[in-house]
Amino acid sequence: MNDDEVLTFDEILEDATYQAEFDKRVQKAIEKSLAAKENEFKEKEKALANKEEEIRKNILEEMEAKAKEAEENAKLTEAEKYKKELDKLKQDNLSMQNQLSVINKEKKAAAYVKEKGYSPKVLQLMQDRIANIKDVDLEDKIDETNTLFSESVSAGLNEKLKENPDVLLGDKGKKEGPQFDFGFQSIKPEVK
Repeated sequence: MNDDEVLTFDEILEDATYQAEFDKRVQKAIEKSLAAKENEFKEKEKALANKEEEIRKNILEEMEAKAKEAEENAKLTEAEKYKKELDKLKQDNLSMQNQLSVINKEKKAAAYVKEKGYSPKVLQLMQDRIANIKDVDLEDKIDETNTLFSESVSAGLNEKLKENPDVLLGDKGKKEGPQFDFGFQSIKPEVK
């Protein structure tokens, strides 16, 4: 064999010593891979068994609760059954009335904001609180929120103007520097 000659992989494996070493390493890699897959399978099997047990437990608890409720209902007289059903319907009705009240309050607030010409952002700022405001205080709270919103916007504009007072000059001022466009539209109340 010449020192400059490069052997191919198959030619190297023709030597029994190299073939035996290669076979040993391949076998070791296969065993390691199989062991890893077996461990992975056991973990998944264990997780599945735990999930199955949890589902079984939940079903049993639900069945026991329904059996207990059925047992309690069996002990009730017809009048008690009707009273229980009536109480449940009253509770559902009260819940629906509360939801309707919140919807009506939101509609009233939206109409008031539109009537006053306030920004719709005022409603967004109050969204989470409207349900907890009493009807008699709703307009006052909207006015307060609008005042805070307007003051906040004005303060922000003033701050931006302090940073770059030439923004008010538009095309007449300097051409360099940032130009601000706040996108505000004038809202004039309708005079009737």
